[in-house]
Amino acid sequence: MNSSSARRMGSVRQALSWRGPVIVTLLAVREIMRPLLYWHVWHIFETDISHQIPQPYGKEEAEVKFYTADEGLEALCQQISAMGELEPTEVSRRFAKGWLIAVAFLKAQPVGYMWLVLSGGMELAFDTYWIIRSGEALRYGSFVLPAFRGKGIHSILNHAVACYLREHNFHVTLASVSVLNPQSMSLARHNKRAIAMTVFIARIRGVNWTIRKSFGAPLQSRFSWRTE
Repeated sequence: MNSSSARRMGSVRQALSWRGPVIVTLLAVREIMRPLLYWHVWHIFETDISHQIPQPYGKEEAEVKFYTADEGLEALCQQISAMGELEPTEVSRRFAKGWLIAVAFLKAQPVGYMWLVLSGGMELAFDTYWIIRSGEALRYGSFVLPAFRGKGIHSILNHAVACYLREHNFHVTLASVSVLNPQSMSLARHNKRAIAMTVFIARIRGVNWTIRKSFGAPLQSRFSWRTE
């Protein structure tokens, strides 16, 4: 079994463990429909970090470090890839686009990370792009090693990121959480974060039609797209 196949099998096992059979079934149906129709549903969060930042509830004493593309990152790229979610080329591509990463370490072992996008042009899906204004940052692609989930590592990362951004004159963080990834809602529920909007985006293959809908707020208040 090659590395890509091993990653896919690992993802399937993790999905069954963390998402449950109902969500996994919905994901399977979506994959079956992929040749004709593919869709996403996200909850969108906009968090004001200019005032109080919730304290982390992590059970571990993790150290969080921040890295940019200006630093020597070859070893870090290999470490992140070894965690099992991203290939080294994808890690390098994100750094090349100017993204920032926060990495949580336990006794020098990287156990989780969170990517940050500090400017516009980031695609949500299907030619639909985030509007990221001055003083705003997008939290993207948070990941924690399966063995360390349930220990509050994500909350430690989130707190460190909010403090870092506030120190650098950012006042709002943005984030999207897939409705099909309910365990990622635990931090928002713990901090009692309100959902700014829910977004549905689908693409019909062949005719290449894109359906965009939002609930809770106008879609164009946070996203842009080209009109055909």
